[in-house]
Amino acid sequence: MLETMREFGSHGWEVLVLWVGDIEPNTGKAHVVQAFVPKQKAISNEDGVGYFVNGETLFELNRDLSDTGLRLIAQVHSHPRRAYHSDADDRYAIVTAEGGLSLVVPNFGSAPAEPTSWAVYRLHGREWREMSTREVETLFEVIDD
Repeated sequence: MLETMREFGSHGWEVLVLWVGDIEPNTGKAHVVQAFVPKQKAISNEDGVGYFVNGETLFELNRDLSDTGLRLIAQVHSHPRRAYHSDADDRYAIVTAEGGLSLVVPNFGSAPAEPTSWAVYRLHGREWREMSTREVETLFEVIDD
């Protein structure tokens, strides 16, 4: 995933990666089973950088999730420098379910592979709240395959 972010970043572009998986009914623990880059258009102009995912791509994502029974766990995207949730990140979030996650990776993906090195936000009501390092440490277990 970080390699993809660095590749897009080499062109001065942000990129969105989506994590899908399942959630254990008893514990609520999420298991990410797939990370993928949806079709998107890179945006780079005098106002900044970003990405745009069109309605057809979102429809296909929802259809595929419905067909497989998987859930959208998190949206992960890169920023050129500092990792934070911008106004655009709040406004155009793809994850909309309570408790959903939005992770922002700094420096176009040139960052450690640990989520504690990123900005991690969780959706509460209609507000994205940044999680503390301690919360992120308990939430994520990174497993190398």
